[in-house]
Amino acid sequence: MQAIITAGGTFKADDPLFIETGIAKKALLPMGGQTMIRWVAEALIGSKYIDGLVVVGLKTGDFDADDMPVAYVENQGNIVDNVLAGMRQVEKIDPDSQKVILCSSDIPLITPQIVDGFVEACLARDGDLHYAVVEEKTMEARFPHSNRTFTPLKGGRYAGGDILMLDMAPLHANIELVRGLTGQRKNFMAQARMLGFSFIFRFLFRLMDLQEAARRGSKVLNLKGCVLDYPQAEVAMDVDKLNQYLLVKEDLEANLV
Repeated sequence: MQAIITAGGTFKADDPLFIETGIAKKALLPMGGQTMIRWVAEALIGSKYIDGLVVVGLKTGDFDADDMPVAYVENQGNIVDNVLAGMRQVEKIDPDSQKVILCSSDIPLITPQIVDGFVEACLARDGDLHYAVVEEKTMEARFPHSNRTFTPLKGGRYAGGDILMLDMAPLHANIELVRGLTGQRKNFMAQARMLGFSFIFRFLFRLMDLQEAARRGSKVLNLKGCVLDYPQAEVAMDVDKLNQYLLVKEDLEANLV
């Protein structure tokens, strides 16, 4: 199985992370003696399920990957087109690919064991898209000062993970709908028209639990989605803010001693 790493994010000059590090490309933030994406790449390629990597948004030489099977794809300008470009590259590498792992470049605390566990949890379920979330108590127990955003649902509050398993054929078949939803992610009324007001109402008033959200989302997207309440907080500990970078960097480097 191939894994796609999305690595197209860049910082503006006034971003606290750029001011702190002087690094413009998010994936190349330094920690533990190497770049952030290198830690993610090591975890993925160390998994017994991952045969190769496709990095979208960087080029050869941007980070140390000479010892890994890595293909590079230029940044396409937005997350949907980046994923599609990555999938096209996967199909060139392995025309028979059916499933692919999609991972962001900013969760450097994942390990090969965490990746293995995620893949096995996905393969044990029948679905076209598998998405990991982490419950607030799990997240706060591991990273009490993470400052993550949690989505409230009936039965708990959840942080979204940054690793997914995708079945390539159904995603291709429904890409325009996915593109519409992601393109309208800040427009409530547009999303309501696409998802249905019942979905939005039940979400806002916490009448919907995790599995109902998955079922309703699957129906809208015309594919079978599975949401995993994942026990490893590292899959959701991404680096978006300066305090998160410092927290993750300290945690990672403490384990190197």
